[in-house]
Amino acid sequence: MNQVEIAGIKVPILGNKQNAKIFPTSIVETPTTKRNLQNILYPLLDGSPVLLVGDAGVGKNALIYYINEKRNMPTVRFSFNEDTLPEDLIGSYRLLMNGTGFEWVNGPIVSAMEKGFSFVADEMNLASPSVIKRFSTVYESSFIDLIEANGERKKAKEGFSFIATQNPSEGFEGRKSLSYEITKNFAVVYVESYPPEEIYFILKNLFPELSESLLQSIIKINMETEKKILMGTLGKNDLEKYHFNLRTLKKLCSRLLQYDCNQKSVLREHVMSFYVDLFRNPEDRKSQEDFVLSELSLKEEYVSDSVKLFVDKDKFYCNDKSFSIQNPDFVKNLLTRVPLTKNVLSFLEKISSAIQMKENILIEYSEEDDPLFLQELVTGLSGNKVEFINLCKGIHTSDILGALKPEGNQVEWKDGPLTRAIRENSIIAITSLEASGAELVEKLNMLTDDAKAILLPPESNETEPLELKENSIVFAFKVFRKSKSTPTISRAFRNRFSTFLFPELDSTSEAKEIAFFHLGDERLSSFIAEFHNKIRGMAVRRVIGSANLSPYIYGTANLVRLCKHVVSYNKTIPLEELLLRAARIAYINQVYDPKERQDLEKTFLHGFKQGKFDSTIEDKIEEKKKTLTLSTDIEKKIWWDPELHQRDANTGKAKLKMTGNPLKQGIEINTPETGGKTKEGADAWYGEETRGNMGQGEPAGGGGAWGYRTEELYKQFLAKRRILWSYSTAVTKKEFFDVFGKELENTEMNLEKLFDPEIDITRVFQHEGKRIDARKYISFKSGKGDSKVFDKTIIDKKDEKLKGVEVVFLVSKARRIFNFDYSMVVVSALMSSSIILSDHEVAFSIYTYSDRFNRKDHIDLVRLKDLEEDYDIEKENEIFQALISDWQGDSVYEYQLLENAEKYFSHDASTRIIVMISDFRGQRGKNTIEQELDSFENRKLKSLITSNSNKAYVFLGVGMGNRFLAEEIFPNSIQITGENFSNMPNLLGIELSRLILTHHIG
Repeated sequence: MNQVEIAGIKVPILGNKQNAKIFPTSIVETPTTKRNLQNILYPLLDGSPVLLVGDAGVGKNALIYYINEKRNMPTVRFSFNEDTLPEDLIGSYRLLMNGTGFEWVNGPIVSAMEKGFSFVADEMNLASPSVIKRFSTVYESSFIDLIEANGERKKAKEGFSFIATQNPSEGFEGRKSLSYEITKNFAVVYVESYPPEEIYFILKNLFPELSESLLQSIIKINMETEKKILMGTLGKNDLEKYHFNLRTLKKLCSRLLQYDCNQKSVLREHVMSFYVDLFRNPEDRKSQEDFVLSELSLKEEYVSDSVKLFVDKDKFYCNDKSFSIQNPDFVKNLLTRVPLTKNVLSFLEKISSAIQMKENILIEYSEEDDPLFLQELVTGLSGNKVEFINLCKGIHTSDILGALKPEGNQVEWKDGPLTRAIRENSIIAITSLEASGAELVEKLNMLTDDAKAILLPPESNETEPLELKENSIVFAFKVFRKSKSTPTISRAFRNRFSTFLFPELDSTSEAKEIAFFHLGDERLSSFIAEFHNKIRGMAVRRVIGSANLSPYIYGTANLVRLCKHVVSYNKTIPLEELLLRAARIAYINQVYDPKERQDLEKTFLHGFKQGKFDSTIEDKIEEKKKTLTLSTDIEKKIWWDPELHQRDANTGKAKLKMTGNPLKQGIEINTPETGGKTKEGADAWYGEETRGNMGQGEPAGGGGAWGYRTEELYKQFLAKRRILWSYSTAVTKKEFFDVFGKELENTEMNLEKLFDPEIDITRVFQHEGKRIDARKYISFKSGKGDSKVFDKTIIDKKDEKLKGVEVVFLVSKARRIFNFDYSMVVVSALMSSSIILSDHEVAFSIYTYSDRFNRKDHIDLVRLKDLEEDYDIEKENEIFQALISDWQGDSVYEYQLLENAEKYFSHDASTRIIVMISDFRGQRGKNTIEQELDSFENRKLKSLITSNSNKAYVFLGVGMGNRFLAEEIFPNSIQITGENFSNMPNLLGIELSRLILTHHIG
């Protein structure tokens, strides 16, 4: 028997007598590769099944392909998922087309056994253990009984091998560890990852043209980025899972070879694309950018704003990118139908790189983004036919691959959209990727990795994998994950794609460009863009919609809807009336509150009158309408020059935007001099104007901040000081409920919906029942399925999804923020939250804090409710009385409350949430917001919040007053001002529930 040497081991060549497909692969035999190969080969040669366990991208399938290519052995690879059924693997009957009878068709595992091929059970741990048990005799004793057919026992032919692969359960969506009952039959091999020196050796062999220093730099960037992800210092506030490995480096190196990486701008662009631009949070992008630029010794001036497009014959050019297009006129038409703003052009340039390199492309967007705005353009850039595959929860694998369907009196196989796209060499555009779940998404593993193929089910009568053709590229669109209870793609699956964030189109300049594209007038476009961003800001800050369960969301779709309505009805009615109608349709009509709608209309009309538009606007809109309805020549609008690599410097810096109120001068009262220009100001920490001033008092002229007084004199003065009055609200509980009772009840109803148990819908097919599933019945009648044709859908409530959640409320009772309005909303907010949390058995505690006797060396931390205490009528009365009275304490160093955050929680807490309610102005108020944020106490507070967040604590800052400090200090915040204080209970409850649903896995 002929033999071949693999990793120093003599392996027999069994031959490929049937000329079946053998997947080629390229592997560099490093010491780690050799160890991995030896660990696989020895048990294989002993006839033992092998289970490969390893992180995504370590090359599990590549190792198998390499071994089988050397042995001239075909590989049958089947991707397991959660809806894998026995017949998918074993086989099924099909009806002969001449109607004379039935024919049994082997499934992939039986086919591999019969032919003596290698069978790869890809991601076997995704399947149900009960399904795996159906073919347990294959990996236990190398035979299977075809009980679904004639009962024949099939024994594995010489050469057959069973190899299973799986990712670890940690960090991968939908993964479950296989039980020992299964794994005991396998030689389990943990596939080692490569150390840096071996990664360098591999890349140098695959890409010898790249310099040693460059390879070492990008390897370090790759490994350090992955390390930060695993340690939680990168992407810690992001619910998506990222992964960087050898596959990432290979894609990057391929790009650096394709483009001129000797140019700094080109190098920067592509490294940033893989290691910076894909992160959702600005903080992550900034830290990664600094790290990458430092490692590559690059500077900001290499950034370019210039993006130049050109369509020439059968080529599309975008700066230094180019690729063939099948229909130039179609592509030109696409480019004229979309406003090519600065960010859109930058996005197109990034996408063009991936299209040219034939990479799988993942586009992620937020819910306020409108993916349809660019979806047709980016998928159609090659001019190729596009097949859209829209996913949803509950969709079955056969819905996209294909199934047996009625055809007259016969039953025939009909391709699904994915299979049809592969056969027709089309672009594959998968939308709502996040909606379907792992049971379907993981079925696409083989299609999106190096194999670029997919195996159809037995009833298709095709035993060979269906391979992706030359012009096909896989696009996927998914919305960002918003909570941990929401499914998302695994980091293993994400790693198969090049990820791009949907371009930011919410700036005033971008909005103006979009409006100008439709309307053709500068001043009108500016007015509409300003209104668009103003109403978006009002919705985000809950100036409008503060009484709603969910905030209003306005995005690009609203802006485009307004513009299109104006264009459609231009000159039919006066412009002012038309614009207002368009604003109502696109924005205002969705606002529930009548007063808020009226205020928005007044704001819109006021802006229109201030614009003083001239009489030519309607003619400009009419002229623009003509260009929107006719295909224009792309060369007249977008240009390209031969110097495709030239890039302009961009050294502009963003300006910080801070808000605040004008300085309020304190009034003089009879207190000791403090060394400043004025006596102690009332607003510094007590006095007539402080009472009821919404916490906006300001020390001024130096005296209000205690000037040059020493700490000792300060303490002596405070010890002698008597409380000027009682900071309490004379309100009974009955009076409170008479006024706030109905609103409190509505708030509780709103929050009740948010905390409702999740519904699990499980589809199960049985031999008997009431409702027949048509697809299963057709398969059964045609002999292609079993008799489980009755749909038994189980709807289950996850009643314990909030188990392990603990919430701590820390409420400042400093007199500086005391007034009737704020004290009442704190009471109502805490009471409504307490009722809901208690009803759902969520443990919570309430503490108030202040410096009660102004000693400046002590914090009076009063526990109103402990975690274990029940929230009953007695406790409710106690909390109510405590919150309406005794607000005469001074402010404290709030960071001290978080120095030992663990003391507030039990050992059983899995999700620990701290809610702080304060004005966050520190012990001594400052003149400006910048000074407030730069104070020692706030810098220390922010530092402790950050460090505790890294320990899995979740923080919510509730800021009181018109100084928006909480949003600068806390990762999650709401601000209570004079405009929205009455809806504070609703706002707090909604934000609290969002945090629970986001960070808690029930």
